[in-house]
Amino acid sequence: MSVRFLNDQQYLVFKFWLPALVCGILAWVAFLLPGDTPIVRASGLALVIAGIVLTLRRMGAVLAGIGGLTLAFCPAFWVQTGGGEGEPATIVIAIAAAVVVMVLAVVVSKRPYIGFGLGVVIFVILFWSQIGTPRSIRLTAFVVSWLLYLVLDMLLVTNPRPDDAPPLLVNPSANYKQELQAQSYHMWGILLLFGIGVLNDSLVTLLAPAIFLSLYLSRTTLPVIFWVILSLVVGVGMRGIVTDYGVVQAQFIALSDWRDGRRWVDLVNFVVMQFSILGVAAGVLGLARLARWYPPIGIVTMLSYAAYAVFALVYSGPNLESLLLPLLIIHTVWMTYAVFALGEWAKKSFLITGRWLRGGIITGYGLLPLIFLLHNLHVL
Repeated sequence: MSVRFLNDQQYLVFKFWLPALVCGILAWVAFLLPGDTPIVRASGLALVIAGIVLTLRRMGAVLAGIGGLTLAFCPAFWVQTGGGEGEPATIVIAIAAAVVVMVLAVVVSKRPYIGFGLGVVIFVILFWSQIGTPRSIRLTAFVVSWLLYLVLDMLLVTNPRPDDAPPLLVNPSANYKQELQAQSYHMWGILLLFGIGVLNDSLVTLLAPAIFLSLYLSRTTLPVIFWVILSLVVGVGMRGIVTDYGVVQAQFIALSDWRDGRRWVDLVNFVVMQFSILGVAAGVLGLARLARWYPPIGIVTMLSYAAYAVFALVYSGPNLESLLLPLLIIHTVWMTYAVFALGEWAKKSFLITGRWLRGGIITGYGLLPLIFLLHNLHVL
């Protein structure tokens, strides 16, 4: 007689989250050892990778993992590593508190996703208050990656294609009809992460149009208090942009620079430096296919990407590459979907060799993070 620790539903949830956990650990080890990164910073960066893998998870575990590691080892993200030894005491306390809250929440609510969510929130609060600094690039990347997961998951759930498989029931007590509606963890999670991001760096306010559009496209009825809080967060963010970037760094911003062709060339070259010319082409293809097959996701991601692209065209101050990490996160989603679409096309177009061609396409994509890592370690 076999003993089962998980029922069928819990097993599906575990299977869905497992690639994010595995890739997060792999990235954490890479940041910690060859990257020589303090454990605090390595943990924060690894959480970013776990979030992007979770965002890509519906394209398959392998593609999601490759996409996450591609982002982890691209030059602009890898430059966040390094710094030598750090003090581990605070991070140990943060992780311990997060685990305790997570276990208690699971025991009380009987819902694993609630426990995980609370654990992440506690960790972020402690990380930010005790370790993080205002306008932390790593906290911004964390917020954007997990915010993107919630937004895209909400759009996939509320706007499924007719030929799509039923969405994964992350809430075992819900039925399929209920899961076609935006869930409370979508709405309040988006509000929480967006609020944390704006308080940390007002530049996250650039995502506000995409967030409003995604909530509209989800056809979700939201309480008045939600809109009041969201509007206040946007107001605080807009004021912060004027204060932080419009006043203090006014010498670095010229609104007329978007007309300068050289700025456009520099922006394209920046993305090419991160993902190669093939990566740029794959990103364009991925956006085109998303706009065709999943219009809500295509529009929302394009709007988010455009907001940061416009900022890059008018800003010539310091740390531009780090400030554009949200743009790179979105581009990773487009690239991975392009590979997914090519693989599906190959499998359906060639009856005999289709699966081999699909495997070859995915394998070719899998070489990208390996090449990036070897280049970062000065092996190539």
